[in-house]
Amino acid sequence: MKNRFLALAVMTLVGTPAFAEGPPNPTDLRRVTKARESLVPAVEKAFGPKARFVQLFGQGREMLAGVVAEIPVEPLGTDDLPLLAIVRYAEDTGAVRVVAPEFKYREARIVGQDVALLDGAGTLRLRDANGQERLLAEQVGGDLFPTAKGDALVATLKTGVPGPHETAVGIIDLNGRVKVLADGPGVDATPSISPDGRTVVFVSGRTSVASFFVTTVEGAEAKQLTNVGLENWMLFGGPPKEFVPPPVSSHHMEWLSEDVLRYNAGGGAFWKLNVRTGHAEADVGGAK
Repeated sequence: MKNRFLALAVMTLVGTPAFAEGPPNPTDLRRVTKARESLVPAVEKAFGPKARFVQLFGQGREMLAGVVAEIPVEPLGTDDLPLLAIVRYAEDTGAVRVVAPEFKYREARIVGQDVALLDGAGTLRLRDANGQERLLAEQVGGDLFPTAKGDALVATLKTGVPGPHETAVGIIDLNGRVKVLADGPGVDATPSISPDGRTVVFVSGRTSVASFFVTTVEGAEAKQLTNVGLENWMLFGGPPKEFVPPPVSSHHMEWLSEDVLRYNAGGGAFWKLNVRTGHAEADVGGAK
């Protein structure tokens, strides 16, 4: 769930499309190529020749990118994450500017007119256009996803239970109030909130197979959407055809409507999920 750095899967198209049912969507390929053309030289100029951008945070014309000082010689462990500097990338113009030059962040997201910055200790701060910061929350695990109105974000929360695989899903408003929405045994993570601000989908390992669940901003009892009836032993030797892969991260989810979520499953494979019915299918796109 947390192995985002090793995957680099979303924007650099590194890795094997284990669950792809066809080639990557051509539109996504063009967006990746365009982003790299702008970000690679800008990052080298700002941070030096060894620096690399390894993650894009968000969707739309304005996104944030995470930058490492250099790629580690030895692979990081599954639950290890690199410390990042943050830059802002405008997709329509290709402009890149440094937001946070220190390598101390795990994630960042644009929230309305502000930027939410999560540091390595799990402290979430909000920075305004004047560079002023204020504390929003602590014990935040990551997976930041802002509401369409920019008045809150959903996130993975640390629960205080020993071990890296005990997390919850919650919503954090801009006054710093935190509300837990889902907290089952094991991992509850990778949340996303619908455009109307009512529905929250997330990934849980509570059934032993990483699956999508759905709840509400009121914290209604979570309902399983995908991989119903599957158990982890059924994936040995390869997943069955009805298996729906989980997303790489919440940073590459986009809502096509109030009901349909599009997400990256790794290796260039994108999927669409109807959060009302649980129907999911690979989105290979067209040649436009």
